[in-house]
Amino acid sequence: METAHLLSLFTVFSMLQQVRSWSIAVPTTVTAVEGSCVMVPCQTQHHSRVIWYQYHITHYPVVYDGDRPNTEEHQFRGRTSVPGEAAEGNCTLMIDNVKKADNNLKVYVWINPDSKTTQKFHLQTVTIFVERKAPLISIQKQIVDGEILQANCSVNLYSCPFSPPSLHWNISPFLKNFTSMTFNEDVQGQWSYTKTLKGLATYEMHKSKMLCSAKFRTFTTRSRQITLNVLYEPVTVTLTLEKEPIVEGGSVTMECAANCNPQPHTYIWLERRMGQNNEITSTERKRLFDNIKRDTSLSCIAYNDIGTGKSNWLDLGVQYAPVILPESSCHLTGEVVHCVCQAEASPNATINWAIDGNDTLPSSFSILSTNNKNVVSGEISGPAQNQSNLSCTATNSLGSVIKQLSVDFSKTSSLYMWLSPLILLGIGLSFGCAMLIYRKYSRNRQPPGSVCNTGVLLRTHGLSDNVRQEQTYSSFQRSQDEDAQSGHCRSESNPEEDSPSCVYDNDFLEEMSRSTRAQQHQSNAPQREGEIQPEAKRLDCNMDDVYLNG
Repeated sequence: METAHLLSLFTVFSMLQQVRSWSIAVPTTVTAVEGSCVMVPCQTQHHSRVIWYQYHITHYPVVYDGDRPNTEEHQFRGRTSVPGEAAEGNCTLMIDNVKKADNNLKVYVWINPDSKTTQKFHLQTVTIFVERKAPLISIQKQIVDGEILQANCSVNLYSCPFSPPSLHWNISPFLKNFTSMTFNEDVQGQWSYTKTLKGLATYEMHKSKMLCSAKFRTFTTRSRQITLNVLYEPVTVTLTLEKEPIVEGGSVTMECAANCNPQPHTYIWLERRMGQNNEITSTERKRLFDNIKRDTSLSCIAYNDIGTGKSNWLDLGVQYAPVILPESSCHLTGEVVHCVCQAEASPNATINWAIDGNDTLPSSFSILSTNNKNVVSGEISGPAQNQSNLSCTATNSLGSVIKQLSVDFSKTSSLYMWLSPLILLGIGLSFGCAMLIYRKYSRNRQPPGSVCNTGVLLRTHGLSDNVRQEQTYSSFQRSQDEDAQSGHCRSESNPEEDSPSCVYDNDFLEEMSRSTRAQQHQSNAPQREGEIQPEAKRLDCNMDDVYLNG
């Protein structure tokens, strides 16, 4: 009995040693991502064959059997494998294309199932939990205009990096010139699949929407949408009025609106009036301005943590009642009166005319009106009337003003009383001078057939030089006597006309010819010796000599 009992104890001890020799290391739970793969880690000693079973109370469904794949349950065929090296004791199970039905699946491993040893591997089960994972977006905490923006779209695949999903970014059109890259990362046995977006941040991206999606084999998941918070300095600063219109002397509330992030913490208000600037520092974006004057402009500077921005100058467009300018006046041109009335106002004034208080004007008057900014010029022209008073009235929505434009006709009449005789006297003098000049010209004009301004030398054939000289001298003396009587050759009133003007007609020439023939005998007398022949005198008529041949 004792021998049999000892043999039985030895057999049990041997079996326990064999069971202990096949120690395995498996986790109790594994998390899988739906649509991806899952790895069930398993480590043991060197072995030759591995079978994985689904845990069941009454039977043993096969999950994986490399030698007899036809024995695998239908839902696992083609999806399971043991990729590790048996010589290294790797017995890890891989399930591909994890499905939602795989959730809470319990599996266990049997090492060297062909051995005759009895092992209770089913006591070490692994439970697989299945999750549908959506990608996560991670981004830097502070995004500043002009700096680099980097965003990551990631899916945690846990233990299986072999069948990752396809990641896609869905971004705002403002995200331009961005690049992306994809990579796997193992952190303490957990695999993460990531796609990174990188580019330059601009203020236009502020409040832009971003999300990414992960496309698995049979479905797609999406990340939560995020809104970008880009920090930037005031890029546009504008002034706005709370109410319009603005009346001179009143008040106005201004608001300084800045396009920036974060909002401004300080404002500097600038007021420009008559070329002078006034600065006011405030923490409020709204400010009340009192006693507003015309030609006032405002601007503001906004400060935030990133920088500053300044608005353009805003002309307030202050409204005021009309004022008639000093340039308004009337003047006469002959019998026509012309008046100009200039009025400054905002809004522009209208000009109305009245004559002696009557605003119904005669049809003979013409009216013209022109605008130049806030100055309106009205003009009126018409026939002048004694004791007429013209007035102009400038009117706009804020009031009206009238101005009398008088015309002094008495001074104008007196002036005409003196001007008229003077004009008539001038006309008479001009006419008298013209007549004197005409008469003088008529007296000095040569009669027809006369020879004027000519030195005349009379020559007859066969006469001696004595006779010719005497004849010439005699003729010259006669012409001088006649000139003295007639006054035709010299005008004492005009000293410039010193040369004699000789006028000879045909009768005078015939008389000279007869006188020459009568004295011919005396001329033929011989010249005495030593007697000086008188030089022939020549009439200077400022022209070439004219010879008359007898």
